[in-house]
Amino acid sequence: LLAVKKLDNITSALQNDEEFLDLVADISKLQNANVVKLEGYCLEHGQRLLMYEYCSNGTLHDGLHSDGLTKKLSWNARIRIALGAARALE
Repeated sequence: LLAVKKLDNITSALQNDEEFLDLVADISKLQNANVVKLEGYCLEHGQRLLMYEYCSNGTLHDGLHSDGLTKKLSWNARIRIALGAARALE
């Protein structure tokens, strides 16, 4: 399964194809347990799509901002994720 992120038209208009491909190359280099792997991309017919490995437990945004108490991340989990993501970006 894949998750597909469609870049909005405003973002796409501010970025030429070469810049988009540079972004794809940079994202594909990220390797960390806390960063979902980029599986592919599409740059056709004016569309810009990023395809990621599907993450069944939701997004980080969901975990940080969910109103449901069962989905909300603890502060310890938030710090572990932030540190892991920071290490991946080094």
